[in-house]
Amino acid sequence: MYSSLGCRNPVFLSVSRLSIPEVRRSASLLAGRQGIGLRERSKDIRNSCIRPEQWGIASRHRSHSPPLRPLLVASVVVDEVLVNNTTTPEIGNQGIAEYRGPMLPDATIQSKTSVLFDGLTSRPVPGGNWDPEEPLRWCKDFGRRSSEYENRLSTIARLSSDDVSSLQVENTTIVRTKEQARTVVDKLMSADTYIFHACDTEVMDIDLKEVGPVGNGYVTCVSIYSGPDFDYGLGQGPGTTLWIDNLDDAYGVLQEFKEWFEDERFLKVWHNYGFDRHVLWNEGIDVKGFGGDTMHMARLQDTSRLKNGGGGYSLEALTGELLTMRKKPMKEIFGVPRLRKDGTPGSLVDIPPVEVLQRDPRFRRKFIKYSCYDAIGTWKLHEKLVNLLKKMIWMDQGSDMYDYYWSHMREFGEVLTDMERRGIRVDAKDYLASVEKQARKDRNEHSKKFRKWASEQIGVDGLALNPASAAQLCTFLFGGAKNGKTNESTESIRVFKVAREEIPDDALDALVNKQRETLDDDKTQESDQLDQMTAAQLKALCKEYELKVSGNKADLKQRIREYLLETPSAEMPYDELNEMSLQELKQSLAGRGITVDDTMDPASMINILRNDMQFMSELQTVVSADFTGHDTILDALQAAASQGGATHEILANLKEKSMEEPKFLNVTIKSLGMKPLKYTAGGAPSVTADVLRQLAGDPSADPPRYGSAYDFFGGGTKGHDACVALFSLCAIGSIDTMIANFLTSLQSLTDHQSRVHCSLNLNTETGRLSSRRPNLQNQPALEKDKYKIRKAFQASPGNSLIVADYGQLELRLLASMTNCKSMINAFASGGDFHSRTALDMFDHVKEKVEKGEVLLEWDFALGDPPKPLLKDEFASERRKAKTLNFSIAYGKTAHGLSQDWGVTQEEAQEMLQKWYDARPEVRDWQSTTKRYARKLGLTRTLMGRYRQIPEAMGNNKKLIGHAERASINTPIQGGAADVAMMAMNKINRNGTLKRLGWILLMQIHDEVILEGPEETAKEAFQVVVDCMENPWVTGLAKTAVPLLVDGSYEHKTWYDAK
Repeated sequence: MYSSLGCRNPVFLSVSRLSIPEVRRSASLLAGRQGIGLRERSKDIRNSCIRPEQWGIASRHRSHSPPLRPLLVASVVVDEVLVNNTTTPEIGNQGIAEYRGPMLPDATIQSKTSVLFDGLTSRPVPGGNWDPEEPLRWCKDFGRRSSEYENRLSTIARLSSDDVSSLQVENTTIVRTKEQARTVVDKLMSADTYIFHACDTEVMDIDLKEVGPVGNGYVTCVSIYSGPDFDYGLGQGPGTTLWIDNLDDAYGVLQEFKEWFEDERFLKVWHNYGFDRHVLWNEGIDVKGFGGDTMHMARLQDTSRLKNGGGGYSLEALTGELLTMRKKPMKEIFGVPRLRKDGTPGSLVDIPPVEVLQRDPRFRRKFIKYSCYDAIGTWKLHEKLVNLLKKMIWMDQGSDMYDYYWSHMREFGEVLTDMERRGIRVDAKDYLASVEKQARKDRNEHSKKFRKWASEQIGVDGLALNPASAAQLCTFLFGGAKNGKTNESTESIRVFKVAREEIPDDALDALVNKQRETLDDDKTQESDQLDQMTAAQLKALCKEYELKVSGNKADLKQRIREYLLETPSAEMPYDELNEMSLQELKQSLAGRGITVDDTMDPASMINILRNDMQFMSELQTVVSADFTGHDTILDALQAAASQGGATHEILANLKEKSMEEPKFLNVTIKSLGMKPLKYTAGGAPSVTADVLRQLAGDPSADPPRYGSAYDFFGGGTKGHDACVALFSLCAIGSIDTMIANFLTSLQSLTDHQSRVHCSLNLNTETGRLSSRRPNLQNQPALEKDKYKIRKAFQASPGNSLIVADYGQLELRLLASMTNCKSMINAFASGGDFHSRTALDMFDHVKEKVEKGEVLLEWDFALGDPPKPLLKDEFASERRKAKTLNFSIAYGKTAHGLSQDWGVTQEEAQEMLQKWYDARPEVRDWQSTTKRYARKLGLTRTLMGRYRQIPEAMGNNKKLIGHAERASINTPIQGGAADVAMMAMNKINRNGTLKRLGWILLMQIHDEVILEGPEETAKEAFQVVVDCMENPWVTGLAKTAVPLLVDGSYEHKTWYDAK
């Protein structure tokens, strides 16, 4: 809270750089409490560093009560201290009944019970959730691990281990016992409060690819580095790193540090604070005293680190870039080669689990050094980033970006972790499960419709066409077209090998029958059993037949075919002679009248018979009678197999395989020959969702809006059917996205309290929030949310949701930043801004409105309108006006607009010109902003945050164009992020909302969601709207166009609240 005055020291308030309004506000409030003059107090504030007790505010001693937020001057404590009947512009009636601040003089204190409802209109109801004595009790345990998980962790985290009590690591203070811990805690609790302590955790039993840190994992150790001069008191001297063991024999030692971690006077800095705060919360520690997150600070200092080959924002990348102290990755230090099947080390490397690294003597010392390095790197990185941010001007020469970070962004970092911990209740078991079932049923229906149409175009293979395969769709729709990059023709017919299980059942039979027929045809041609054999099997046959085994498969098959299918020849008798026994040879010679003596060997006998031509002729006749040759390879192989050996074994194997169903089937896709509408970066025709929508249009609309496929198929029934099928293809993509991003992920991520805890990140260049696991920022538009996924997001029993949304925030900021009179007047007049824009853009619309035939807008409190409204009568024109309004903010050109609207570039340019002619201030502001970007390579948001765009200063025209659009988009989108950030800070710290039992859960674009007791919803909603419409703080001046907030507070689900 003290950050709102730019104070960096939680004990002494340095106010030498406070603005006069800040000083006057602080002095006014304090003077009112102390009965002293404003002038005297202003002078005191300007010229001194003030302890809280100097104002007559007695602070409790830390050893006698829970740690307290350091409340330094009255304007800092406006949401924390309840003052009797005090109302100022800063605090209104937002005093907190749940008293947490320092004690005020007795004369100003009222009994807690007597002021529970002071300034509030809400009252408890029987059976309601609101407990004025403890209004946030209903949510105090959100994000905790389940009891079953706790029990399992308590077992696996305290195994018996070898004695490591004597283990020492250079420059490290190791804490393994509670006695050592208490000694160190005493030193930490007596430390100067201006010291920054860098902290880091190591966690076991967590896979961050699958789950987030809220409610998952166990902290095995914590490292703390407090700078080169700090001594932890265990004899190692100053400058060491503190390493707290929390595993096995040291299980529970971390709990001794709970008091220090939860004392907000002591400033802790982190890299990726959200992760460490959540895993410590899992151990029962609610970290306070947030001094900074080096990941957020690095992004504030330079938003472009992920571009142009930059290393990004990991601790490894930042320490390497800014400190030249490269942090070795875990794989490099602890990687263990994965063994091959033969037992030798392979090229793949595995990292043992954290608990193994900490327990195993082979890794333990290196692991301690590694974890300590993270704390040291974070501390040094924080010091470096503070200095870099101080060199960047914020509002003027008297303020810098570290002032901005300390005053606003640091608090927002804590707000994000608060929201992550709270999560939001999701009905996964019943509602989402039933929705998923329906979605999959619808997908199958759309798939059947599309594939049936595809089969009508290209035959039975169309039934097996995979609607999710970009390659198959590209060939089917645009095959034969030129590659947009290489100018080479793409394939117009392509065979895809598709896994059997990927082919729908209704297509499988047809495709198998087709391929069986093809196979039968092949049998009459050249295909035989040899084609089905592997190279190893072919070589085995060659060895058995005493043939050469060298060459490729084609050579081997040809060699075996010739051998098996050859006809009897003169060589055959030679083989017969060799196979004769000695007695048979003697009988043959005797039959020829040749005398055989005992000295004659078999070779001599064979040689005599071979030279006897009459004998050879007789033998040939006998052999030919026995061997008539084979008509097919199969006959020859079966004959050879009858003798056993390799042939018998191979044929048996082939027979067994022939009985199996093939794992893959060939799907032949032929092209329709359509003209590509867009190309990928590689030059291939694009089949993204927007391209498919252009082809399909919306044939279900009334009247139907056909896409370009309608004319390609000649219109009429064929054109209609094509658009319907392609519309089903679009629907398949939408349903697949729904299932993957929301239906299945939400079900898998819901915890034991039925809440989903997404990860919120400040990782966009404009400063807009992003989220993952799940990505809640990517919810389908309400009108496109066919499955009403928002219905799954619900309030807990007895609670309701507040959903509040800024109306046209970015356009209002654009009007204010450019001081555009036309836009300012339009917003001041109220009504539908996009309808007013359409009125200026289209003469025929203006004519109808001026004649009174169409109404610009209407107050429905007066009943139904007597004439059609512009937004209904000219919906298409209003849609174009809306597109144009936002496109201007995003820097879109006539070329982009022509593609969006399906008109020529000249027509788009004409409408663009009309828009600018009515709003010349916007054009002037954009030109100035682009020049600024080209000169300095950066742009800034409404609150002065920087976005680096060095491409604007280069020579590449394409990159310059991107950079210029970013230069005018960032002040608007980033300005909206600034407004949302300040509003969320205000909501999260608001005392009245806490008294009423309400908490901030989510922010999606310009919308916030809160949850709290039904009985206080109306009053809480009024407070939320006030916070959002008046987010003004130092650095965020009130805009020329008032901010407008709409919303609801009576509903149980997010869907109903919309």
